[in-house]
Amino acid sequence: MSKKRQKVSWDKHNKQWVKTIQGKRYYLGAGRGSSDRESRSLAILRLEEIERRLGLGIQVDTAKEVPSPKKKTKRKKTTPKRRYDPKLVKTVVRKFLKDKMSEAVSSGGQDLTYGRVQNLKNRLQHFVDHFGDRRITTITSTDLTRWVQKASKRVEKGEIKPSTLRQDFVTVKQLFTYAYEEEIIRERPRNLKNLGRQSKTQRMRTSQNKRHLFFDKQEVQLLYKSCNKDAMDSKWKNRKDTEYELLQLCIVLALNTGMTQQDLSDLTVADLYLKKRPPRLIRQRSKTGMESNHLLWRKSVAGLKEWCEGKKMTDKVFTRRDGRDLITFSTKPGGKKTGGRSDVLGASFRRLVQRVLGKDDPRRFRELRRTGANMCKQRKPGTEDLYLSHAEGKMSSFYTVPIQKDFDLMLTYLEMDLGFTDKLQRLPTKQSKKRSKTK
Repeated sequence: MSKKRQKVSWDKHNKQWVKTIQGKRYYLGAGRGSSDRESRSLAILRLEEIERRLGLGIQVDTAKEVPSPKKKTKRKKTTPKRRYDPKLVKTVVRKFLKDKMSEAVSSGGQDLTYGRVQNLKNRLQHFVDHFGDRRITTITSTDLTRWVQKASKRVEKGEIKPSTLRQDFVTVKQLFTYAYEEEIIRERPRNLKNLGRQSKTQRMRTSQNKRHLFFDKQEVQLLYKSCNKDAMDSKWKNRKDTEYELLQLCIVLALNTGMTQQDLSDLTVADLYLKKRPPRLIRQRSKTGMESNHLLWRKSVAGLKEWCEGKKMTDKVFTRRDGRDLITFSTKPGGKKTGGRSDVLGASFRRLVQRVLGKDDPRRFRELRRTGANMCKQRKPGTEDLYLSHAEGKMSSFYTVPIQKDFDLMLTYLEMDLGFTDKLQRLPTKQSKKRSKTK
């Protein structure tokens, strides 16, 4: 038996047991390997049957007797290998947005906001869909003209507005400028400078259609009184993110100090000087960094004392019920901020306006700031710059001190004009200060 076992051999290529007899190769069956005893025993039995037939003179066909298995052919990959090309449009756009996001992160959202980076990404999406797989160096003036014609059809179909398309064109110009400064391209298309440019007639129409939205005294008082729980809609009474008292106080503070939602979200206890005479709010504005000095109204002081009670100087004055800030930004798992923003105060005020003044009313929280600034300008021009915490554009601002007394008096008149008091708030004078010192 051992001799017969040595007669068969294992073919690694075909993975079968074989035997060569008189110049012919006979296949005796497949197996798992050269150590497969069961398949080897079957191969030996087949070999004995073949030798018996050959001894009787019977011709044995190896193909019919033991068919050989077909060779498996490996499929070749048809997908081409991806190679990094720094001059592809989608690669340039990705690098452009990455640099913009790093600029926003390094400045903490002051030089460039996270929402602006997300806006740039959305503006470039249609351009990437059209030229994404092309090299930016191959885009000519003709290609750019064809893309403009294709993008203009979106306005005809009603998908976007003309102002949106014009902003897309401006963002594409910014992309080509970035590629030129980074030495990715040697020259820009010649028709790029006219892309998104408004004619004189268009600018005149835009300025004519621009509308300044304000609130009047009756609307302000109606919104203020509609913040109580009885006047609220039943579906908003059990919300856990804001309180109706907070919304009421924020309306007063926005009219009193001209603060935006972000200013109210960043307000700390250290910014308030409630024991001064008169009480003041002195801080640097979140957006511009300009110092603001506002006299506080009686209703503002009464509401702020309740919210500041028991808090440290570095604590935020206003927070949600769960302890988060009024304005929060969505973050990635690594802690990096994205463009997502949750503004609970603005959303609550917009629901209030739609419920009280009508569903089609477009006015938002920022219109409170505009209302106060407009009333300051109507009563005494120049005080609106102090109200808005804007830097003066005149050279005299570097040599003079702002007219704080006139601005304080202006705020007391504003409190009475908007219906929050019947009498003007009494301001301290030099004589009253001397009397207080002698006492």
